[in-house]
Amino acid sequence: MHSDSDISRFMRREVQNCTPCVHGGRIAEFSGRSGMGHTDPIDFSANLNPLGAPDIVASRDGGGDDDSGGDTDTDLTHYPDNRYLRLRAASADFVERYSGCDRAHRITAENIVPANGSSELIRLFAETTLERGDRVIIPAPTFDEYAFQCQLFGGDVRYCDYSKILELSSDEISDASLLFLCNPNNPTGNLIAREDVKRLAERCSDHETFLFVDEAFIELSDPAESVAHLVFDSDFVFVIRSLTKVFAVPGLRLGFGIASGELAELLNRARLVWNVGAQADAVGTAMIATCIKSNYIEESIDLIAKERGYLEKKLTERGFSPLKSDVNFILVDVSKTAGMNAHELAEGLLDHGILVRDCATFVNLDERYIRIAVRTREENRMLVQALDAVV
Repeated sequence: MHSDSDISRFMRREVQNCTPCVHGGRIAEFSGRSGMGHTDPIDFSANLNPLGAPDIVASRDGGGDDDSGGDTDTDLTHYPDNRYLRLRAASADFVERYSGCDRAHRITAENIVPANGSSELIRLFAETTLERGDRVIIPAPTFDEYAFQCQLFGGDVRYCDYSKILELSSDEISDASLLFLCNPNNPTGNLIAREDVKRLAERCSDHETFLFVDEAFIELSDPAESVAHLVFDSDFVFVIRSLTKVFAVPGLRLGFGIASGELAELLNRARLVWNVGAQADAVGTAMIATCIKSNYIEESIDLIAKERGYLEKKLTERGFSPLKSDVNFILVDVSKTAGMNAHELAEGLLDHGILVRDCATFVNLDERYIRIAVRTREENRMLVQALDAVV
């Protein structure tokens, strides 16, 4: 063995050149560096449901049977069933309950691709649809993982302004193999209407260009604007959901994709075997059952709207410029505050026990912007108090 050899020479060039994405939710990294009497900072950098996890998680933490219609008892001495029949059926019911439904078709387990969180679905789709050199269109600013995963598999990423995504020319669409759309968009928080996305999907399908629609936050915004049922109109539409976001359990890692029967079958064939652990399978199925039988989503949307309005008012009063948001986080322009950029403000807030997302790493954003999650009134007041102390 040559100790002085550069092992990267034996890796794909995309791996040699890739740079990992920066994400929110870095609690472990900043543990212990906070004020206000907290061991860990209050995390406004991760966009989770402020209502918290459903009772099945909060009370049982995935252990034993429950009365929610699901069974959270897991046998960790056996492999999970790679077909994930119950999880896929529950996921299909969840989409039917929370989406803009076309009743001419019903989403079933055959349309569902289970995954270890939405990031796995992004990688799976890039891996299975892209050849080296294929063009990918990504509106910016948006979730960085789209570009990272596509570049990892040799995709030629081209950015366009997010606000112009519906204005792409036919030539631009036809030259691309894949187009991403985050809706509601992370980090800007805006939601594009279902009919507008439908027209974009029709144009993509006409040119045999895949449209990847990330609806990770749709249940916390307006589920009626979902385009999940467009998979019945085209094999070129793929929609994903993130259960870890809506149920505020990011440590569980669970999501699913929605596709036509033919596309879903191919993706299920290509995904990693046993990609969802037995406990995530059982707990996820039970959470969905609990949610469908309750007003959990409706209560979440009401809480988010109320607390988002509170934060927007308090931020504006203090000279910040929050962008209009339709979901459970707000992109904030801090450039008009007292001589601080986003990084300096984030550092100052961290010293007061508040963790926010510095957005300078997003394409098309810079040191003017931070992103804050909408949390409970008590926590939101603590954020406001920390802002007053820092600025």
